[in-house]
Amino acid sequence: MNDELEKYRIYRNILVIDLKSFYASVECAERGLDPFKTPLVVADVERGSGTICLAVSPYLREKGVPGRLRVFELPKNENIIFVKPHMRKYLEISSKIVSIYLRYVSKDDLHIYSVDECFLDITDYRKLYPSSLKSIAKRIMDDIYNETKIYSTCGIGQNMLLAKLAMDIEAKKNKSRIAEWNYEDVESKLWPVHPLSKMWGIGRRLEVSLNNMGCKKIGDIARMDVLKLKKKFGVIGEELWYHTHGIDMSLIQDKSKVKPLSKSYGIGQVLFNDYDINTIPQIILEMSDEISSRLRINNQKCGVVHLTLRYSKDEYSGGIAHQMKLSNPINLGQEIKEVCMNIVNKYYKGEKIRGVQISVSGLVDSTERQLELFADNEKIIKEKKLLDTMDLIKKRYGKNSVRRASTELEHSTAKLRNKEIGGHNE
Repeated sequence: MNDELEKYRIYRNILVIDLKSFYASVECAERGLDPFKTPLVVADVERGSGTICLAVSPYLREKGVPGRLRVFELPKNENIIFVKPHMRKYLEISSKIVSIYLRYVSKDDLHIYSVDECFLDITDYRKLYPSSLKSIAKRIMDDIYNETKIYSTCGIGQNMLLAKLAMDIEAKKNKSRIAEWNYEDVESKLWPVHPLSKMWGIGRRLEVSLNNMGCKKIGDIARMDVLKLKKKFGVIGEELWYHTHGIDMSLIQDKSKVKPLSKSYGIGQVLFNDYDINTIPQIILEMSDEISSRLRINNQKCGVVHLTLRYSKDEYSGGIAHQMKLSNPINLGQEIKEVCMNIVNKYYKGEKIRGVQISVSGLVDSTERQLELFADNEKIIKEKKLLDTMDLIKKRYGKNSVRRASTELEHSTAKLRNKEIGGHNE
């Protein structure tokens, strides 16, 4: 089997570096605190006990506290330090760390995966750095710590996938916080991994489907017939099979990999107060407008709208989560809002609401809209022209430069959110 897969293998020297509990570590560094000894949580507690924690310190992670949870779920026996998010500061530190990476590789050999994680291809720089790959990784990680006081973790591999798996599965447990995987390590290090969701790229739903097919460990997937996986899951199943064999032919230098097309857009917020059927439509409209703008800027329309309402924790638990598939793709805020309200009217039973999330998927290129027989097409065309103009104004002068008059209502959150970064204070 290894001989058959050899033609798909690429041999690069890839490092992927993750900034450990980044937001919490930045806050600890700002206060001169050791993140491995400090129970610090990044969360705006003024939003209530149901607000989501943006990050927890490595100290809490090592005690089993997950990275994402709500304030009321935090352990009660820790003297926790709560800090409001400072998104602008995090972006500044992230940018500074990227500048450190650029001392070692050119921008063409750097892939910024997220605000706290980057891939570096150092294949063409080995003559400059003749020491071992682990020594090079340590040198970069030391530079990061000495200049920002932020700890990091590094995975090393012969392709991007192997580097990522080495980091997620092994490096984060190592004292050195560095791990190196090659193709020869896949069978001994990757195949025994379980549950399946520990592997990058396998979510909970896919895990359940694979479990139902008899796959409990990664090696079970690797030993399956690839055609069976492809028949069940399509191209994703085939790609998964190759990944379980450590195969990934992606190159950092491939710009389509650096800026992948989004498969969905989403937005969510935890509300300051309880909302009901009279006030929630305004929130849904504002969020629909924001998603609508993102769709139009990227020249896309959506064919599926998903709405989630979270109930107030004090009196109710749970919520509703439903989606609606559309016969015609859309990208106007009012249309998205109407789909969401159809879901509300069908499933909502009157509980107090404290959280809303809207996402759209089934994205297609935005071509000329097919006119509908019973729709007010002239009105739709005029609204699109108006919204396109608003997008241009917002891009130049800021999100609050032009808004719906309804955002002045007491229960609106648009003005406040437009001043935030990523839904949090600057």
